Amino acid sequence: MTIRQSTEIRNGMDARKIAVLHIPHSSRLIPADERARLSLGESELETELLRMTDAFTDELFPPTLHEAERVVFPVSRLVCDVERFSDDADEPMAGRGMGAIYTATSTGRRLRATASAPEHERIMTRWYRPHHELLTSAVDKVLRREDRCLIIDCHSFADRPLPHEPDQDPRRPEICIGTDPLHTAHGLSGAIADAARKLGFTVAADRPFSGALVPAKHYRADMRVQSLMIEVNRRVYMNELTGDRLVSFEKCREAVGSLVSTAATFLLSA
Repeated sequence: MTIRQSTEIRNGMDARKIAVLHIPHSSRLIPADERARLSLGESELETELLRMTDAFTDELFPPTLHEAERVVFPVSRLVCDVERFSDDADEPMAGRGMGAIYTATSTGRRLRATASAPEHERIMTRWYRPHHELLTSAVDKVLRREDRCLIIDCHSFADRPLPHEPDQDPRRPEICIGTDPLHTAHGLSGAIADAARKLGFTVAADRPFSGALVPAKHYRADMRVQSLMIEVNRRVYMNELTGDRLVSFEKCREAVGSLVSTAATFLLSA
């Protein structure tokens, strides 16, 4: 019996499907027409994709009994980062050239020219808005059926701080739990941290990354929508130099699945 199966059996008394998994950064795909707009050579682009992609997170977060929907962004964040605010005026990372449309790489090199107003609108229309419409629709569907919804914002992060990242503390945990002041239920983060530690992980809350995504329609408007970010240190499951999975991948996948189930069960029992 796997870790996740054991967790789901214990939690099976209420396996209602309330979880929407949001996976925004797992893809390496860059369509040819979008690739033509990027300034990097092939080798440089490959290096940047290795740094910036949350590799395998579409597999690392497995289906569970509580999952209702998953929304996976189909292209690389180098094309468009759907986790950023659409307006650079609202986005802290825009000052580093890394708003919704990146103009700089993780090392500060030029990635593309600053988007003109028509180019910005083109990318928002093609990639950003349709993704958020899908996410909002998925949440609404769960709310209609279950009267509550838990968004799990699924990420991974580099073991060593990347140059563009605000948090440069080299002492990084294996699991980072991100929260929202209004949309993360009291005690939820602590429950997941406890569960992760019991599985043998080191854990930190809102460090090195903080926050948890909530669709604009529901943000500060519908407390039935809860959100939690789970970030996994890549050294736990992959070789960060080659991009290959480690033999520990499946064990890590099972553990992550159990954390998702624990989060859903916590809300259902609250």
